Amino acid sequence: MDGIAILFFIIAIITTGAAVALAVLFFRLSLERKEITSIVQPEGTESLARAVRKLAVQAAVCDEVPRLKSRYDQLLLQLPMCVLVLDKNRKIIAMSARAGTELDEPQRGRTLLETLENHELDSAAATALRSVEPLELEVRLYAGGRRSYAAKVVPYRTEQDLECLVFLRDISENIKFGELRSQFAATVSHELRTPLAGIQGLVESLQDPDISGDDSRRFLEKVDKETHRLGQLIDEILFLSSLESGSVEELKGETDLFTLVNELTGQLKPLADQREVTIKSNVPADAMLPLKERMAATVMSNLIQNAVNYSGIGSRVDIEAGRDGGQLRVTVRDDGIGIDAEHLPHIFERFYRVDKSRSKSLGGTGLGLSIVKHIIESAGGAITATSREGFGTEISFTLPL
Repeated sequence: MDGIAILFFIIAIITTGAAVALAVLFFRLSLERKEITSIVQPEGTESLARAVRKLAVQAAVCDEVPRLKSRYDQLLLQLPMCVLVLDKNRKIIAMSARAGTELDEPQRGRTLLETLENHELDSAAATALRSVEPLELEVRLYAGGRRSYAAKVVPYRTEQDLECLVFLRDISENIKFGELRSQFAATVSHELRTPLAGIQGLVESLQDPDISGDDSRRFLEKVDKETHRLGQLIDEILFLSSLESGSVEELKGETDLFTLVNELTGQLKPLADQREVTIKSNVPADAMLPLKERMAATVMSNLIQNAVNYSGIGSRVDIEAGRDGGQLRVTVRDDGIGIDAEHLPHIFERFYRVDKSRSKSLGGTGLGLSIVKHIIESAGGAITATSREGFGTEISFTLPL
């Protein structure tokens, strides 16, 4: 095979035509590695020189076959996907390196069904070999772990028989993302419907001609509270969506953490006094948080307000900051009610609430900690939480300086 053909093959591998390209290469190789079993003999007046030239051409072809086979083997091994080469009986005769590792080391000579234990894929290979037409399908395989794959089966003819290529592209993350997106849409719908239903009920009560002035004022206060919560929820959903899509403005900057914490503790003082919670800042005067001011305020206000809200009467909230190698470590610690071990791994998930009734009564949307986590991780940091039920909670994050 000449260099141009190989070049076109590599281009095809990079683009969407990978399956067809490899099939073409395999077919051409099967022709070029054809075993020379006879030599055309000189006829009549055919000169000895012509016979010698034929022998030279045949020798050159024989020399070229190992090189072509080696090139084919290298291309097959280096393909960035799982590829299996099957004979007419659907036995594996070759595979890509990725197939060897990702599919739990399939063995040459074993059938596709024995190797992957998937009847749907085996049936597709059988159909493709019968019809000599490519087939595409999605399958779930358990070799090497439970994963979902987009499969393409491409049959081709060799000089001796039929063979086929099975391409497997892992789409597990795409499917998982789709499921999470559907779950998120359903959760958002529920979260929006709840305050809207409350507002609708209050408006209906206000339309009662016999309602008293006191009841009217009380209902209007509730409408105002639910409307504010609904607006906050929508704002946080949009903000979180911007963070996840990467469309939010640059996160990194520099914010005076000492001043920010003092401002936030002042704003939260009425809430802290109401709950008899003491907020103690141990942030150094020169501490600088490597985030833009808006992001820094979002992170710290969520963490401090959560600590105050979920602390018991007479408890204490401590805020600390300091260098940890080449990064800044910030910790918000309370000695409040704590979080059960069952819930702790999920507290950074969207809309996850440890105590749903309490969270909603405190005006929480269930998105605060998820937003905090996205900001920290998007800025190259990490965040962790430790807690013991009845002994309080500690949330700590680090950001590179």
